[in-house]
This record gives sequence, C-alpha cells and structure tokens, in this order.
Amino acid sequence: GLFVWRLRSTRHIPCDRLITFQYFNFLKRMYVTQHNRDLSQRAKPKSDPVESPFHELQQLEQEKKVIHKISPISPVHPPCPETWRRKELREVESAAAEGSVPAVRAEPKEGRQWKEMKLQLEELPGILARLSKIKLTALVVSTASAGFAMAPVPFDLPCFLLASLGTGLASCAANSINQFFEVPFDSNMNRTKNRPLVRGQLSPLLAVCFAASCGIPGIALLTLAVNPLTGALGAFNIFLYTCCYTPLKRMSIANTWVGAVVGAIPPVMGWTAATGTLDAG
Repeated sequence: GLFVWRLRSTRHIPCDRLITFQYFNFLKRMYVTQHNRDLSQRAKPKSDPVESPFHELQQLEQEKKVIHKISPISPVHPPCPETWRRKELREVESAAAEGSVPAVRAEPKEGRQWKEMKLQLEELPGILARLSKIKLTALVVSTASAGFAMAPVPFDLPCFLLASLGTGLASCAANSINQFFEVPFDSNMNRTKNRPLVRGQLSPLLAVCFAASCGIPGIALLTLAVNPLTGALGAFNIFLYTCCYTPLKRMSIANTWVGAVVGAIPPVMGWTAATGTLDAG
C-alpha cells in the first residue's frame, strides 16, 4: 500500500526529484500527518507550582530575624522658652537640695532679660544723620540752591549760604518728625525696620528735641536773615510734610499730590531767597 500511495503521489512529479533526500523527508511528513495523527507533537500545558504549606511560616521566621533600628529624630523646632525655664528651675532646686547652687546658670537668665540701651556719644552723629535722612536733606538743599541760582539777580553769597543752611535745618526737622510718627509702620517694612527709632537706638523724646532744635533755628534763620516770605514757605513745608503728607499715606492716593507740592516748594524757597518775591519777572 505504501508503494501504491507513493506511485499515485509521484505521478505528476519530475523524475529528477525522486532521488533527493529532502523529497523523501517531505513524503514521510505527509504520511505521518495523514495516517497517524497521534505521532504529531502536542503542546502540554505547564502545571502550576504547588506552594508548600510551610512557605508562609518560613517568611515569618525570616522577618523575625531582621532587626529594625529606629534612629532618634531631632526636633524641628527648638524647645520653647517655658521648657528651658522649667528645666533650669529643676536644676536649681536639685542643686539647692544638695547644697551647691551653680553660679553659671544665672548668666543666661540675665542675658535674656530686657536691658536699657546706652547711647554712646561717638555713635550719636550717625544716628542723628539717619534720623534726619541726610541724603534726602542734601537733595532738598540742592534743589533750593538751583532755584537761587536761576533767579535773575546778582549772586549774593552770604544770602545763598544762609538760605541753604535754613532750608537744610527745616528739612532735618520735617524728616525727624516724620520718623517719630511712622515708628509703628516702619517696623513692619524691610526698607524701614532699621531706622533709629524702630531699633530703639534713640528715645522718642530725644528725637522730638532734635527736631525742635533744627526746626526753630532754621525757620528763624530764614525769616530774619533772608526774608519773611522764605521763612513762611519753610514753615508751611514742614507742616505740609508732617501733618498732611504723612497721615494721608494710609488714607488716600491724594498724598502723592501733596508730596509733589512738598518737593516743589524748596526751589521756590531758593527763588524767593534771591528775589524776595514770587513774581517770575
């Protein structure tokens, strides 16, 4: 039967292919797949691994053998001052019970207490310069000098010096009074928190006395040595800056307009110091 099947299957095949080894293998595979399907390869499903009942017990024993070390965590915030006081009180009581009180523990308590700041004389000029805003005062004097120089009159050097001095004293007084009023608000801003009155480098009474010692001689000098019109403008500018511009900063945007008038008065003071009048001609 095998010979007959081979003859039937090779009836239409050329004779040169009957003697090849690959062709015989092909005939073998065809016969196996058609007549004996049990010999073909079949994929067997892989069986699932069976876990032993003691597997969980072994894992628990391994976890017990691991030693967990917990490192102490440092506190994020330092202890409160109340904790320090209680600890110091306990140490002092224990030392007093033993009969020996340590003298070293008394120093930190004294260091944390409020102390009166002592004003040194060599630091006073710098503190007063910051109180009077010396750079702003120099700018005010320069604008007044510009107004004096623009006047169409012969240049009078003594009058120019007296007008500049009086204008500078009036500006120092106005700035000092401004800082006296602004202490609660200056302490909340980074730009102004280091001013002398905010840091306590100067007492409010001394600041007011300094403002009075600058304002009164400055207005008197402008009134008597220059002319009354210039003195009146200086007094009006101090009032406008301290009593109008300073309170309006937290009330209305109109304070910018008042500040513009305050900045425009010093050149007018220089003009009136040279000419004695507000007339432009």
